[in-house]
Amino acid sequence: PPSIKLHHLIQGISIMISVATRKLLASIVLPSSSLLLSSKKLVHQKVSFCENLKDRSDGAAIIDENDQSKESESKTLLERKEVILQKRMTPIGRFSLKTETKTNPSVPTLFIALSPPPTQNSAGVVAKNDLMTVSEFESVWHKRKIPTLHPRFHYKVSSTADGYFEEKKDSHADKSEEKKNDILEEVNLSRDGYVTETLHMNIYRKDLKKRVEDLVTTAMDVRDKLWFVQISSGELGSSGAISKHKVEVIKKKRYENPAAPLKETVMLFKFHHSLGDAVSLTAALGDLLDEAQDIRKMIEQEIKRRKKKGKKMKWWEKMFRIIQKLIWFLFGSMQALMKQIYLLLTTPRNPFLEVLGKKSCDELSCGRNISWCDVANVDDVKRIAKKLGGKGTTVNDVFVSCVSAAIARQLAELREQNESLKNSETSIKHNKKSKVHKKMNVVIPAHLAGGILPPGKGIGNFIGAFVTQVPCEMSSNSSASDRLMEVHHSLDKSKKSPAPIISFLMAKFVSQWVPEKLAVKMFHQSSANAAVAITNSRGFEKKVHINGRPVESMGGFLPLPPNIPVGVVVASYANVVSLTINAEKWAVPDADKFLSWILDEYKLLVIEATE
Repeated sequence: PPSIKLHHLIQGISIMISVATRKLLASIVLPSSSLLLSSKKLVHQKVSFCENLKDRSDGAAIIDENDQSKESESKTLLERKEVILQKRMTPIGRFSLKTETKTNPSVPTLFIALSPPPTQNSAGVVAKNDLMTVSEFESVWHKRKIPTLHPRFHYKVSSTADGYFEEKKDSHADKSEEKKNDILEEVNLSRDGYVTETLHMNIYRKDLKKRVEDLVTTAMDVRDKLWFVQISSGELGSSGAISKHKVEVIKKKRYENPAAPLKETVMLFKFHHSLGDAVSLTAALGDLLDEAQDIRKMIEQEIKRRKKKGKKMKWWEKMFRIIQKLIWFLFGSMQALMKQIYLLLTTPRNPFLEVLGKKSCDELSCGRNISWCDVANVDDVKRIAKKLGGKGTTVNDVFVSCVSAAIARQLAELREQNESLKNSETSIKHNKKSKVHKKMNVVIPAHLAGGILPPGKGIGNFIGAFVTQVPCEMSSNSSASDRLMEVHHSLDKSKKSPAPIISFLMAKFVSQWVPEKLAVKMFHQSSANAAVAITNSRGFEKKVHINGRPVESMGGFLPLPPNIPVGVVVASYANVVSLTINAEKWAVPDADKFLSWILDEYKLLVIEATE
C-alpha cells in the first residue's frame, strides 16, 4: 500500500541521515577511533534494512526487482573480494610519519631486563624455565590477551589509504572461514618477525650500546610491522642493562638459594611513533605483567575517586569551574603563543651549531651516542627538591637543572676544542671568542592523560609538549641550588599553561590540513632551536614480574626530533630514578662523560641539601 511505502521511504532517509551524522561527528571528535567502513559492512546494513522492511510490513511490502539484483550483485562481489579492515591513525601518528627523516626516525626504543626468580612471586607465578624464550613470550602475549586489549599492536600502515592502519595478517596462518572472521586468531609473533632471539651481549655495556644506537638510527618498514622485540639471555650483569649495584643485591639473595641461576634476559623493544607515544606503549606493555590486574584495579579506583569528588560539587560550582577553565585556556593560549614567537625570534640558531660555527646539522657527521644509569632513590630526590627548590619543586625539575648544567659544560668543551682547532690551522691567533649561552631552550614533552592508560582505552598518541627557557652557562658565583630555583620557576609557569594542549591541537590541525612540506618545516621550527628534549616517565612503584621473572630494570630512549641534538629520559621504577641519554655524536662525542656531568651536578645538590 502507498502509506506503507511512504513510511518505509521516510524511515530509510532518516537512517541515512543518522549514519552520515555519526560518521561526521566521529571524524571530528574521535578521529583516532573512527573506522573506514568496508563494503562488507555497507552491504550487511542494506540486507538487514531490507529484511526489516519485510518483517514490519507483514508481507505487504514487496522488494523491487532492481534492489534484489543489486543485493545479489553485492553479495557476489563480497564472495569474490576479501575485505580489509582499516583504522584511522591519530593525528600525532600521521604527523610522526610526515616529519621523520632518514637520520631521525621516529622510533622509541626500550630495554627490559629480567632475572630468573629464586621463588614464586607475589602473584604466585613460577617460571618453568630459567630464561625467557621466544615461545614463552608469545605464550604470555596471548595469555594476557594483548591482541584483544591492544589490537593496534598487530596493525601496519596501509599502503593504499594515507593516514590509516590496516590489519596485519599472517601469511602462514590457516585461512579457514572461522579464522578470517577473527583477526586475532591469525596473530603469530615469531612467524611475523615480531619476536626474535639473538645472541646475548658479551662486552659489558658496549654491545648493548651498539645495538640501541643502531635501533634508534634505523628506519622501520611501517608497511610490514610497527614494532618488534629482540630477546637474548646470558650471565647476570653481562649486558650492563642491570646496574652493578643491583647485580650485587641479586647475587646476595641468590646465595641464600644456591639452586637459583645467576642469569639475565634482556628484551629490546623498538616501536614506531605512529603506533603510539612512548608513555602509552610502556603502559600497554604493563598488561604483560603478572600484576596487571592489580594495576588496572588501582587505576579504576583512582578514576572512581576523582569522579566521586566531582559529583559532590554543586551545579553552580561546576559552572564556575568550567568558566574558570575557559578563561584559563583562552588567555593562557594567547600567552603561550606569544612566548613561542618570542623564543623563535630570540634563538635564531641551535647553541651547539653556534659553538661549532655551523649553519645546519646537515654539515655534520651522523651517528648517535647513548648511555644510561641508575641515579638515586626517588624519596631522596624528592627531599632534595623540597629543601632546595621549595614547595612544588619536582623530581623532573631537579634533573632538568642537572641536564642544563651538563649542556653548559658540553658547550664549553666544544667551544674550547673548536677555538684550538682554528688556532692550529692558522698562524694568527684568534682573540675573538664565540658567544656564551646564558640561556637555552628546552623541549618538555607532556602526556595529556597523566602517563596512564585508563581501562578500556588502547594505545595511541595523546602527547603534547612545550618549549621553555632555562639557565645554561651561569656565572662561577652561582650555586647548583640557584640553577635549580631558576629552572623550577621557568618550568612551573609553562606546566601551568595550556601550552601542551595547544601543541597537541596544532599538530592535529597541521597533520590533517597543511601540505606535507609546510608541515615538516613548521615541525622543525616548533622546537625554537632547543638544545635538548627532556621527558619524565613515571614507572611502577614496586618491582613487577613477567611470568614469574622479576623486572630488574627498564630503560627507554627518546627518539630525537630533527634539529634537537640531545634527548634525555628521566624515569622511575621500583623507587629508583634512572636516566637515559640519546645524543648526536657531533653534539655529545662521549655520552658516558655527559652523563657523569649530570651526576656531578646532582652531587652538588646533595651536598647543599645536607649542609
